[in-house]
Amino acid sequence: MGKFTRLFGLEKPKKEEKREFSYVSANGALTFGSLYNSASAMNISAVFAATNLIANTIAMLPLKVLINNEEGQNETTTHPVALCFDNKKNVISKFTLLKLIVQSVILRGNAFVYIVRTGGVVTSLRYVESGDVTINYNKQKNELYYDCGVITNKHIMPKDMLHFVLNSYDGVNGVSLLSYAARTLKITNASENSAKNFFENGMNVNGLLKVNTPITAQQKEEIRSSWNQAYNGEGGGLAIINANMEYQQLQLSPEDSQLLASRQYNVADIARFFNINPLLLGGESGATYSSLEMLQNAFLIHTLQPYISMIECELNRKLLSENETNLTIILETNELLRIDKQAQANYYKTMVDGGILSRNEIRKELGYNGFEGGDSHTVAYSDAAQNTIENNDTNTDEE
Repeated sequence: MGKFTRLFGLEKPKKEEKREFSYVSANGALTFGSLYNSASAMNISAVFAATNLIANTIAMLPLKVLINNEEGQNETTTHPVALCFDNKKNVISKFTLLKLIVQSVILRGNAFVYIVRTGGVVTSLRYVESGDVTINYNKQKNELYYDCGVITNKHIMPKDMLHFVLNSYDGVNGVSLLSYAARTLKITNASENSAKNFFENGMNVNGLLKVNTPITAQQKEEIRSSWNQAYNGEGGGLAIINANMEYQQLQLSPEDSQLLASRQYNVADIARFFNINPLLLGGESGATYSSLEMLQNAFLIHTLQPYISMIECELNRKLLSENETNLTIILETNELLRIDKQAQANYYKTMVDGGILSRNEIRKELGYNGFEGGDSHTVAYSDAAQNTIENNDTNTDEE
């Protein structure tokens, strides 16, 4: 997260109330009451899967600059903002930039991208780790600027820094999902450690060895050492004992101890914080093609759209000038339809039948060449002569 500072000689701040979560875990230890650092949290499979799924999906979306006019919206590829994302001088690609932004917002609460301008024109974007940025916010005066020593020793004004925040208490300082999910992550970590110990200790080969004849202390130690060496390492769980010995199992099976069920529940619990259906994280089974299609739509609307809106809003606010009111920066979600060919076909069919898109416009989106006569917009009238919207002057009053 960014480092927060108090400025402008304000009165002495009130003593802060104690909170359940702290924002830094010094050694990454997974202990209750403290926030896991991002590296430790990403070692939990459900957190890694959810973060990666959201970040990768958004990163692959095409970013477009649209011109709004009387004819509608048309993409421009020559605007400086459109060019800056594909600038060969950028250290990282557009995909990596968007992925880092989403990951940082999820794991650290804030994401920062420095805007490089030449002569007032945006030329490139530079991603900055949140730990390298200090947020300076005066609540009373509603003034904000940033400090980032890796870029400049001068204060950076908000117009020169893209600051992405999804969860926040004051609208400026972001709060990561890890701080909300600290209790769940603690429980999940305990479950994973239990499973780790269970398998490391020879799984079901744990219990009590009964010897039917008296033995010395030295013999007991030799039996214990021999048993541990044979079965508590990488043994397959099959124990062979002497005829005068009897083995009594003391440890419950994973089913009896509900180890597997608790690990499955942990996936669902973490999925709630990310607002993702557990099915997408491998938490459930038995999905059908129809349910997967609905699941994909729900994932787009309920999970991805808040991140998409967050990114679009910040890009439009700071990359476009006040005079460029006819321009809009968007992340094109139609790219997700390519995964589902049936949904893609139905979408384009609806757009053509409603006269919204022409056949050549659709072919252009799909990467195909246009054909003669394919630029007309049509609607599905029963009279083929009236299908073309441009030829709507047919006289129906003729006798």
